[in-house]
Amino acid sequence: MPLRAALLVLACVAALQGGTARAAMLIEASEEGRPVRLVIDRVQDRVLLTNGSGRALVDLRGGMVFVDGPDGIPRGAHAWLRPGHDELPPYRVEPFGPGPILAGQLSHYFVLFAGEQVCAELMLNGWMHPFLEPAARALAVLEQIKGARGGDACAAIPFATYAAAGWPLMAGKIDHPTFATTAVRFDYQPAPGELEAPGRFEEVSLGELVKMPVLERF
Repeated sequence: MPLRAALLVLACVAALQGGTARAAMLIEASEEGRPVRLVIDRVQDRVLLTNGSGRALVDLRGGMVFVDGPDGIPRGAHAWLRPGHDELPPYRVEPFGPGPILAGQLSHYFVLFAGEQVCAELMLNGWMHPFLEPAARALAVLEQIKGARGGDACAAIPFATYAAAGWPLMAGKIDHPTFATTAVRFDYQPAPGELEAPGRFEEVSLGELVKMPVLERF
C-alpha cells in the first residue's frame, strides 16, 4: 500500500475509534448525472441516501428500509440483502494499471466485461472499500427491492459488481459516467437524529415501498 494511502487509513481508524468515534462517513456522488449523498454509520450499520426526491434510510442490521412518504409520513418495509447473483451474466473485472486522482483519492483503472463484451470502465480505490462497504450493501438492497433492470447484460450491472474490487470513484464510460464519486469525508458529524430510524412510520410491503418517488432515483 502506498505511504499516502497508509497514512489515510490510520487517520480514518483514528477518527472512527478515537475522540470522534461517532463520526460518520459522507460520500457525495453523481448517478447518471444526478447528485446523490450517502452518509454511513458503521457503528449502527446504517446508511442514509439522499437525492432530489427525498431520503432513504437503510438499516442493514435491523433489515429495514425507511423512505419519505409523499404525505410526510415515513414508510418502512422489511428488506434483507439476499446474497448471490446466480442469474447474472458472468461479469469479470480486469485491472489495466494506475488511474487518475479522483475526489482526492488515488484510483486504479479496471475494465468490466460481460463474457467477451466490454461493459464499463472503472476507476476503483481499494483501501477505502472496507470503510465504505456498508454503502455498497445499502445500494444492493435498494437494487433488489426495485428488481432486475431490463436490457442487455451491460445495461443491468449491479452496483455490487462495480464495487467488487474497490470503491468506484468512477464507473461507466469515461466520457459518460454512470456513477462518479465527487467527494469523500471520513469525519462527517451527523446532525442530531439524522441517522435515527423514524419513531413513527407506516409499515408497508416492498411492492408498496418501491412505488415511493425517492426510490425511482436510486
